[in-house]
Amino acid sequence: MFNVLICFGFWNFSGPNLNGLFGRQSGTTTGYSYSATNKNKAVTWEENTLYDYLLNPKKYIPGTKMVFPGLKKPQERADLIAYLKQSTGS
Repeated sequence: MFNVLICFGFWNFSGPNLNGLFGRQSGTTTGYSYSATNKNKAVTWEENTLYDYLLNPKKYIPGTKMVFPGLKKPQERADLIAYLKQSTGS
């Protein structure tokens, strides 16, 4: 989970701010430069969309700038989503 926090955390370092993530549309965080494919995908981030995305971000949104390879283990994805729900005010 530390690797996710380094890239995103709750500020815009190398990734967009995750505060208010759930219910937000992909590619819309102010102050972050998204790829066109991320903006055009127009995913609304919820538990089910994050679960699929976290398996393989580059497959879910081809052309994304995301370098994170994904989480192959279902429990790791579920744990991360639970953590994000608790930590992002969602």
